[in-house]
Amino acid sequence: MSNLHKILIPFLCFFVITTVKGQDRSSHEIGFISGAASFTTDYGTRYNFSSNVGGNIGMGIGLIYYLNFSDYRYIWDQRTNYFAEHFRIRAELSYMSANLDHFGKWIDIIDKNTGVLSLGAQQLRAMHGKTTIVNFGTQLEFHIVDIVDFGSRRIPDLQWSPYVSAGFMVDYYNPDLKIDEPYDLFPKWAVDGATNMKSNFTGSLTFGIGTRHKLGEYSDILIESRWQYFFSNFVDGLNARDDSANKFNDWLLWVHVGYVYYLN
Repeated sequence: MSNLHKILIPFLCFFVITTVKGQDRSSHEIGFISGAASFTTDYGTRYNFSSNVGGNIGMGIGLIYYLNFSDYRYIWDQRTNYFAEHFRIRAELSYMSANLDHFGKWIDIIDKNTGVLSLGAQQLRAMHGKTTIVNFGTQLEFHIVDIVDFGSRRIPDLQWSPYVSAGFMVDYYNPDLKIDEPYDLFPKWAVDGATNMKSNFTGSLTFGIGTRHKLGEYSDILIESRWQYFFSNFVDGLNARDDSANKFNDWLLWVHVGYVYYLN
């Protein structure tokens, strides 16, 4: 648990500081998000469309909370400062899961002697993984459009609020692996330390781009694409350290839509 403490302490300090800072003049929002996540892991071939975009796709859902540094619903005519009017904090608790398989050229290698799929190709095809992830963390959003102008609804033609975000997550992951009989595990993962199907905690960095759109007087919809890079390479349970092709930790791209409701 010591590694978890190292992850949690900076996050908690950041959250407390920003919360205290926003107590004097703040507003709050809640909502939910849902969408598809494309997992890029040790399954599949790097830069292969099916591996990174079309194949290893999972679904995710989440609850979100926003802390704004201005009370734009009721004191919109009292301007504050640039930071309060363009930045907001978002806290998130989300869950995602995906089935993982191998795609790309290596599963189609033909044995020259037999004219059928090579043993390695069959072993890769026989591997079936799955991972589930629970994320908890915070992000800082920068909105190009003034948050007060957009949220107060005082400008009817102001319908969209694009933004970029960056943040940090604490992640609980639980991988799984099944192999079709009668095959053995592919050699590079059949060595000590190359597989680990135990659940564990790690951290991740997130970078996103999205936009809000006015839905009602007290609600918005959002559309967002977010890249999430994990500090661990065992999120999928595989980590062939001695393989020169194993260069990056696991990561994912999550495209989702959401609903936000203004509490005040």
